[in-house]
Formats: sequence, C-alpha cells, structure tokens
Amino acid sequence: MPRSATVLPKPKPMTLQEWGDLDEEIEGEFVDGILEEEEMATFLHELVVMWLARALGSWVRRRQGHIAGSEAKIAVGSRRGRKPDLSIYLRGNVPALADSLVRIPPHLVVEVISPRPRDARRDRVEKIGDYARVGISY
Repeated sequence: MPRSATVLPKPKPMTLQEWGDLDEEIEGEFVDGILEEEEMATFLHELVVMWLARALGSWVRRRQGHIAGSEAKIAVGSRRGRKPDLSIYLRGNVPALADSLVRIPPHLVVEVISPRPRDARRDRVEKIGDYARVGISY
C-alpha cells in the first residue's frame, strides 16, 4: 500500500502582538510574520543554560537586574520575535514584569548552540543578526 505524504496546514500569518499573547504552551518563534518551529532542547542544553544562569546570577543581582529564561518573548523587529535561552536586563532597562512581549532590548542574550545543523545555523547566524539589528550589544 503506497504511503501518502502528510500535508501540513499552511502557517497562518499573525502580528507580533498576537505572537506575544499566545499561550505559553504554544511553542515557536516569530519569523517574518509566521510562527516558526523552535529547537527541541536536550537535557545537556538545559543543564548548560541553568549553569550559566547560576553563574551570572550574583553579577546581575549586584547590578539590580534580572535574568529571564527561554520562554521570554522578545520583539526584535516588527515581524520578528525571538526566545533566547537567557536574556539579561540591568537596572534602568527592565521591562514590566507582567509583559507577555518584551519590547525593550536586553543588555545581553545567551544562545546555547545545539549540535543539529539547522539549530546551529539559526542560533549562530539568523538570531545573531536579529539581535544585532535591535541593538542588543552582547
């Protein structure tokens, strides 16, 4: 019996704010007006992220800042939003804590590179360009 290809529905365009307001259980980043699949983190990936958060924690606290994890939705353009593994906001540059979509660029973002080629390209090239365009220095 021949196997038929599964036809996925065409992604529905949305606004940046609609992406920001999506329920936290709906995964994905916002690229060119479309919800795009995000990487599936491994256990090692999450261990590295948590180690970095702990290592940077006292440095950030001394500067009266905050560290956000991988579910923080950050606007990096009118049709783009990213979810870095860690984002750091220092005193005077902290978004409202109730915001579902952060429009203030963090002082620093961290992307832990995954070994899969598609994920590595996204983290090393695409996301870095998005972060630079919005003024994230590090």
